Amino acid sequence: MAEGILKARWSLLGRNDLSVASMGVHGLNHQPAAELAQRICLQHGVDITKHVSRPLEFDELNGSDLVFTMEFAQKELIVLLLPQLREKTFLFGAWPAKESPKGNVKDPMGGNQKDYEEAYTAISRRIDTMLPLLQSLFR
Repeated sequence: MAEGILKARWSLLGRNDLSVASMGVHGLNHQPAAELAQRICLQHGVDITKHVSRPLEFDELNGSDLVFTMEFAQKELIVLLLPQLREKTFLFGAWPAKESPKGNVKDPMGGNQKDYEEAYTAISRRIDTMLPLLQSLFR
């Protein structure tokens, strides 16, 4: 959801100069987004129907300006596997502020509609907060 929401919001700003890619540290690969995620995103004008899950791509991560993780444990894993990314890997729900457990974004996978709606709302609000800083970083 985060990839789709961020791409949609960036586009609404009249910009197409930000590359956003979602990768998973665990889970099924080459799978579409959950049906509930697709439905809730579509209700908000965000189309993630073409999303396909994929594993971490080390070369792509190394070439990234910023790497965001939804959970602190995911950040720790990426930094363990790719220590050179330490300075550009951040907890999505906290960036750019100091990280804390409150910065974790709960994965709704396997949950009900309410879980997915809550995840959408949390991700959407966080992206709205991040957009001004992203715009200043990527001029």
